[in-house]
Amino acid sequence: MHWTDSLVIVFGLVTFGVEWMLLRVHGRNVDFSQTALNLSLGMIERLFALLSLSFGLWLTTEMLGLRVLDSIQPGWLNFLAAFVGVDLFWYLYHRISHRVSIVWVAHLVHHQPEEYNLSVNFANSPLGYFVRVLVYSPLVLFGIEPEYIVLANIINGFYQALLHSELWPAWVGLERFIVTPRYHQIHHSSARAHLDKNYGGMLTLWDRMFGSYHDGREPVTYGLTKPIEQRDPFYVSSFYAARLIQNFRDFPFGTALRLLFAGPEHQPAEMPHLYRLPVRYTPVRLLVGFGIFIAGFFLTGTQLIPFWVAFSLAFGGILVASGIVPLPPRAKAQRAEL
Repeated sequence: MHWTDSLVIVFGLVTFGVEWMLLRVHGRNVDFSQTALNLSLGMIERLFALLSLSFGLWLTTEMLGLRVLDSIQPGWLNFLAAFVGVDLFWYLYHRISHRVSIVWVAHLVHHQPEEYNLSVNFANSPLGYFVRVLVYSPLVLFGIEPEYIVLANIINGFYQALLHSELWPAWVGLERFIVTPRYHQIHHSSARAHLDKNYGGMLTLWDRMFGSYHDGREPVTYGLTKPIEQRDPFYVSSFYAARLIQNFRDFPFGTALRLLFAGPEHQPAEMPHLYRLPVRYTPVRLLVGFGIFIAGFFLTGTQLIPFWVAFSLAFGGILVASGIVPLPPRAKAQRAEL
């Protein structure tokens, strides 16, 4: 297992565990089904990130050969440029991801949770790593070194991860300069006044410059503007892409092509039928599935078994945790007796 992936998983689980205990102390419950869905989505994202590693290395190497500026010197200035550049490029991508449907396919996964807590950090698309490579690799063209881009991305991601909690104080006044938890809550809200606002990652400068800042005095409502019918990680990751594909059957080619780049509000309200399965998340399924996933994920970084076998094992763990695998007949009978 790569140390960065280990750090991401451990950090996410520990921080969410601490938050969960604090929420219980404050008399607030956490929806287990939503949490299990978020964690299952996180497993898929981490697993498919393994398939994007070689692409990331290849693209960055190619970009280095196309530089328009020499390496920025000294090193501290290079890092500063990386820090500002990563935050700006995140803002631009983030805004595009909400306004262009073919990009919203990946980002909506992060906005589907109907609760706002640290488990939302796991709710990411399997395209997540691939997208981040595409977003940040062009920074090397402007003399910024890859290692500083990676470091700035880690800092930016770490900071954003901490924002996904309602337990933080208001930090009133700081939103003039930096993104605060309340500031980001507004971004996750599906209330009409909050749509397409507060895209910033760490700095609020970009929202103020480009007109997407909102102070958010209205109550927040989490989740998408329309509920998702089938709440399992595979459906959540694919239903909107299926809508875009269905457009090519329902409309002339030119119209369907334009809809790829139109905002989500321009899409037909009717979602295509993929499948309908009962979804039942249980603590046992989640723990067993996560254990199988971790075993397979760890084995992908070893020579003990072929990569595809380890990958399949990890994917099997996700299937178990997803809540859509039917219980064995004996388990069903035992559940009925309880």
